[in-house]
Amino acid sequence: MTETGTESFVVELKRLLASGFPIVCVVTHEESRALPLVRSVIPNAKVPVWTVTAGFDGDGSAKDPADAVLVAAASGASALHVMLDLHPFLHEPRVVRALRDFAQIAGAKRKALVLIVPKADIPIDLEKDVALLDLPLPDDAQLGELIQAEVAQAPAMAGWDLGVLVRAARGLTSLEAQRAFRLARMLPDAHVAAQRVVSEKRRILRSSATIELVDAEVGLEDVGGLEVLKGWLRSRVLAFGDGARKFGLPEPRGMLICGVQGCGKSLVTKAASAVLGIPLVRLDFATVFSAQSPEHALRQAMRISEAIAPLVLWIDEIEKGLAGGGSDSSHARVFGEFLVWLQEKRAPVFVAATANEVDRLPPELARRGRFDDIFFVDLPATKERDEILSIHLRRRGRDPSRFATEKLVRPLEHFSGAELEQVVISGLFRAFTAGRELTDDDLKIAASEVVPLATMYEEKIQALRTWAQTRARRASADRRTLELFED
Repeated sequence: MTETGTESFVVELKRLLASGFPIVCVVTHEESRALPLVRSVIPNAKVPVWTVTAGFDGDGSAKDPADAVLVAAASGASALHVMLDLHPFLHEPRVVRALRDFAQIAGAKRKALVLIVPKADIPIDLEKDVALLDLPLPDDAQLGELIQAEVAQAPAMAGWDLGVLVRAARGLTSLEAQRAFRLARMLPDAHVAAQRVVSEKRRILRSSATIELVDAEVGLEDVGGLEVLKGWLRSRVLAFGDGARKFGLPEPRGMLICGVQGCGKSLVTKAASAVLGIPLVRLDFATVFSAQSPEHALRQAMRISEAIAPLVLWIDEIEKGLAGGGSDSSHARVFGEFLVWLQEKRAPVFVAATANEVDRLPPELARRGRFDDIFFVDLPATKERDEILSIHLRRRGRDPSRFATEKLVRPLEHFSGAELEQVVISGLFRAFTAGRELTDDDLKIAASEVVPLATMYEEKIQALRTWAQTRARRASADRRTLELFED
């Protein structure tokens, strides 16, 4: 039988304590869930618990954090002590000194201290004496138990597909899931209730700032060109099923998409979520590095991602977040931790990263094994420009067959997909101002007013193409091949 995340947590905690770590930091917001698990490590033994308001076990003594550590060190009655509110004091000199003294005597006295903290911010003085251990978020079985408790209060839910609600709640803490389920039970059916749970999850994830649940609302039919990349994505759909595991295939790891700005890299990433049939979550490295503890912010993002999995983890312009990984110690640690996670992750998290400035990509990031494939997105060829222009006309309620789209796009060889969209928008503004329907002339004039980015930065585009020749797979068929069919 496979171990649950909670069982693995207890086993690892036992190993850390048995190996002689004097202090273990359990990182979680769920004190009430962590405490019984910590106590289970030493069954039938007294495990005193300290809070800043009540001291040990509410006896009112040793409320001062440094004094409390000294009390734990001097105690002969208990081998294990738990402290709940120590994290705000971890950088105070008296507390650091008390913890270092505890660590020095812990081995001889066979004592240990478990700190339950919402985030790990360990002073450098204590790094060698403290082991960090994340409490996993609730798995499907534990979420199922929570929702069964709500069914007891609302019998009408008994006929619902409760699995839909459980899947919607992945990535929430027990308390967050319980609140979401209580909101959901007031709704008429499981489908509407699951939407409410997802909405609540989106609100909670937004408060974390580091990751965001995104409504993709984009399919492959909304992406012009890039047929090679789209075909590759379609081939990965079945690889998420159990049949693929039995066949010997691993879970798809993800893709790195490099190339010209405005040519659909982010759009196809959103479409990947739809074609794979899994949620889309965006990771923002800017918020990771703006956090008080970037390493903790990244670990929390990875932990939530794995709990919500399967999902597409979208990292836009990854080179801006990870370039210069060695510039400072914090940046280097985050970069190193992210690379290890990319290589070692076991949860079905499909990482879809995009990059514009390939010369800033750390070489370690592009190493095979971290992504399934690396794609290069070039400026669209004529047939692709025709397809892209038609897509944008349809989006705005126009029938592309009414326009000479192929003739319009033929001279626009330096235009990106984003610039073709702007041609349609500018043409519509022109027609609306004149009080008439959109015409070919409106689109032609709008195109003449656009100076493509590729024209302004032609040298950069050529450098990108040179880089991609030996380092990436083309997302579209070779431009020269496409051009053969355009006359």
